[in-house]
Amino acid sequence: METINKITTSKQTTMYDHLCKTIIGNEEVLSRIIKAAVDEAKHLSIEEIRRLIEGVHIGNRIVNPHFHLVDKEGFIKDEGMVYYDILCYIDVPQEDGKNIRVYLNVEIQNNPYPGYSIITRGYAYVSRIVSRQWGSEYDYQHYDEMKKVYSLWIMPKAPKRKDGHMNVYETNERIICGTTVEEKEVYDKGVILVIYLNKEHDLNKKYEVYDELLTPLMVLLNNVLDYKGKQRIIEEYGLNTKKIEREVKDMCDLGESIALEARNEGKQIERKENNIAHIKKLMIGLQMSFKEEINLLEIPEKEVKEIEKYFQS
Repeated sequence: METINKITTSKQTTMYDHLCKTIIGNEEVLSRIIKAAVDEAKHLSIEEIRRLIEGVHIGNRIVNPHFHLVDKEGFIKDEGMVYYDILCYIDVPQEDGKNIRVYLNVEIQNNPYPGYSIITRGYAYVSRIVSRQWGSEYDYQHYDEMKKVYSLWIMPKAPKRKDGHMNVYETNERIICGTTVEEKEVYDKGVILVIYLNKEHDLNKKYEVYDELLTPLMVLLNNVLDYKGKQRIIEEYGLNTKKIEREVKDMCDLGESIALEARNEGKQIERKENNIAHIKKLMIGLQMSFKEEINLLEIPEKEVKEIEKYFQS
């Protein structure tokens, strides 16, 4: 907590974002996200997906033939740089023994009103991730090797009316005339999934669908509970406490620091307003100068300049 308290306000948002990304990227949480979002992994259990992400230990090495993190910096010439929260691809074993590779992008959007639609931004990200596959997954002679992209957007601070909503945006075939039907895998190359959570969700009530994902996400990404409360939810929903213990504790400490800072700021504002009221009374009643008044009230020098601005305006 001492370390957290030393962090300046300008860095608190950066640290909060970093902790959110670390929690989401942990295999305990990411496996549940993949289970809910990726159609190609629906037949697998959360534990099976977790093992795919974690890989296997061979001696002192971890070998992972199925799961790969991709560089979070997505640069395309003449199109600029995009920074992804999480970008990975996973080769998902199918029931016929084959693997299907899909790309997964996960973004945490703490601002529910960024000034644009998250859906249009999702389409931009899907397009960028498809484009960056050029030369590695497909080329001008092998377009069919293009891999499907999932872009998942988590909104931890959504309005209450949207709490627990999950919306999917994908491509579907619409036959205008004729009877020819294409295989879905030909055109099904991009899916956007938006998850809306509200921090005031009643923890005594389960979400209608995917509660095993939504409740842990809501609790982990919002400081609605203290550390022990979060531990209880983590254990209740079967997550491995040790895997995310440090990040959860840091998140709670950061939340306490922000709350303490807000309380102190509120007290400072209240003290400033009271001092201004006292000075105004002295000005009217005793006809004292501003300097005499601040000396009489023993106002700290660092607060004087702020109060003086009020009387100069």
